[in-house]
Amino acid sequence: MQIKLKKILAGVCCLAMMFSLCAIPAVSEDAQADTAAAEEAEEEARDEDVVIRTEDECMAMMELITENDKLALYLNDDEDTIALVDKNTGKIWWQNPINADASTGKKAQIQELKAGMTLIYGEPSKRRTTTQNSKVKGKVKYKKTSNGLEATYKFATAEITIPVVYTLESDHLKLHVDTKAITEENADKITTNLAFMTTFGAATEEEEGYFVVPDGSGALINFNNGKTGLKVYEGKVYGDDITAVSLTAPAVTQQVYLPMYGIVKGNSGMMVVADKGDTCATINAYVAGQNKTSYNTCYFDFELRTNDEYLMGGDANPLKVFEKRGILVPEIEVRYYPVSNDDKGDIDYVDIADKYRDYITTEEYGVTKSETVAESPLYVDFYGAVMKQESVLGVPVTMQHKATTFDEAQDILEQLNAGGADNIVVNYNQWTTADIKEKVADKAKPASKLGGKSAFNDLLSYAESNNVDIYPAVDNLTFRSSLGYWTMTSTAVRVSNAYSRQLTYDLAYGIENKFYDALSLLSPRMYEKMFGNLADSYSKYGLTNISVGSASTAIYGDYGRNSVSREMAKGILQENYALLDSKVGSVLADGANAYILPYVDHITNVPLNSSKFDIFDQDIPFYQIVMHGLKSYSTTAVNGDAQLAEIILKAVASGSNLSFDLIADEANELKDTRYDVYYYADAQYWTDDAASCYKFASEILSDVSDKKIVEYNIISDDEIETVYENGTKIRVNIAERKVDKNGKTYSLYDYIGKEVIG
Repeated sequence: MQIKLKKILAGVCCLAMMFSLCAIPAVSEDAQADTAAAEEAEEEARDEDVVIRTEDECMAMMELITENDKLALYLNDDEDTIALVDKNTGKIWWQNPINADASTGKKAQIQELKAGMTLIYGEPSKRRTTTQNSKVKGKVKYKKTSNGLEATYKFATAEITIPVVYTLESDHLKLHVDTKAITEENADKITTNLAFMTTFGAATEEEEGYFVVPDGSGALINFNNGKTGLKVYEGKVYGDDITAVSLTAPAVTQQVYLPMYGIVKGNSGMMVVADKGDTCATINAYVAGQNKTSYNTCYFDFELRTNDEYLMGGDANPLKVFEKRGILVPEIEVRYYPVSNDDKGDIDYVDIADKYRDYITTEEYGVTKSETVAESPLYVDFYGAVMKQESVLGVPVTMQHKATTFDEAQDILEQLNAGGADNIVVNYNQWTTADIKEKVADKAKPASKLGGKSAFNDLLSYAESNNVDIYPAVDNLTFRSSLGYWTMTSTAVRVSNAYSRQLTYDLAYGIENKFYDALSLLSPRMYEKMFGNLADSYSKYGLTNISVGSASTAIYGDYGRNSVSREMAKGILQENYALLDSKVGSVLADGANAYILPYVDHITNVPLNSSKFDIFDQDIPFYQIVMHGLKSYSTTAVNGDAQLAEIILKAVASGSNLSFDLIADEANELKDTRYDVYYYADAQYWTDDAASCYKFASEILSDVSDKKIVEYNIISDDEIETVYENGTKIRVNIAERKVDKNGKTYSLYDYIGKEVIG
């Protein structure tokens, strides 16, 4: 009887479960249908209420705040929006789209379009961040100033208040934030990121134009390009903070060297630059449809407190930790420069480059034309010696292994001279014993493994007599413990409070390559000592040229007891590059972030392409257009590129000098060393071809090397025309391997064989 009762009860339970399971989808589908219907009803109601407004109607609602002979600043307090009027063209640049309510997207997304500020705040105790915009979760109050506005944004939920000052200058609108004036009422709610005027100059679905982003050489993002399913663009200015170390190799991308972006709309444009706080800035861009609205926009956001992640015990989910010592970025300043061109009507990215060039060559910024810019040299990177594990009496021993001795370097230079390369700039890497041993090299002391002081002096004498400039280089950002620089006291500390140890990644799998020991990252606190010793030692030796390797492109903080932010590190680098410039002489930069441009004469390894993100529509040589006629610059290594002809011809089109990596040692001898990445650099195969390539490029570019580029026209995939300020026109045909310069034709095949360039 009990067994029978149990069976009956079990059957009832099964039937109940079946009915429950059957009911769940029905309820879920009804709920989804109700939600969709509600959203559709909301869309229809909004469509019925929205009235499309003209700019004149909107301007009638604005109050004139201040003006000068070029610009006027207006405010609509009721709608929390400002407008900047360019009197030269009559173009009105709106802080927010005037018809945002008519955009596609949900209500929350529409409100984002209408917001003046976006805040991300962190809650350290909960290890999380929250994003809010000023239209939904914030309030703003405006107060007139003598030449602009002060807007105070208050976020009640976050308990954070942020004052922003808008000032109308003679040729631009300046947005400024003094971070000391930011108030955080709750210690467990801290400001981590801020973004301002995220839809300033936003383009509608009907407008034509593009954004200019300085990713690598530069790239364009066309409005409404239909790439709605792709990831939006995020470009960290000056690259990521390498203090935080990833367990896997980061994606290979190009650097953002310049803290600016551009907007081009017909006969009007806007050049936007992060003048202060640039080291914590990220450029963001999206096209219509990517953010579920019908607008295209580009803007900066600023990371005021950095964060890091670490794993605890066997936990697979990393814990987020925040910078603990307050906001170490003293100021944020964004400048908005209207761009127009009376001579040619519609503007393009060359006009944006010209405006940025004007900005960096002001007395305030300090970039001047280098004397070396009048030349068109061949750039060569030599690599001295490297540590290699070798067998000694059957015992593996790590020893110095010579790759290019001083005598061998002179032999290569003699061959280059004999081949017609009569103007050469050499960047000589790993030429001191300390650098070879991966220690901090702060003394000008030629390595005995490469021939010592006597052979080095002979090389310098040869160079001085044969129009060769040698830049003895050191790269001290990663190191092993050595006298005066100990890993326990001189290493940068991560936000997670761990020492920053830089890994070498396996090329195939992207994980740590444990064949190489991790190296410590030198704290920016040690720069003054290191740069000061270098300046004194180079000067005492009589050297007048110097290169300090990756210090020109890598910028990072130290988040230990004596905190140094990226912004503080920038100031330290600027002071010490100025010291090298004044005490040693000429400085060569291996790539150059914007903040060191006033102190360098040569810039090598300037890429000819962007990161080629899918959202990009076209690569442009924006960096080269800005710098041409100001600083002498070169390509990345020509012989390290698979498409030899293309890199040479694109270099000519962008006014770039050519660069080659050369090593005297045979490629197979570099296996299992840090030099194995230079497998292509065997000098015996490249010296003659390098000289021939130089002759081709220099004959075309030498008489325009100090001239500004005024037009750059991509006629087709294979044809590019460059026009210089002296009227010189250079047309490159990549497919035919030919260049026309003012009617004279140069064929690359006349200089280097088809078997080499294809």
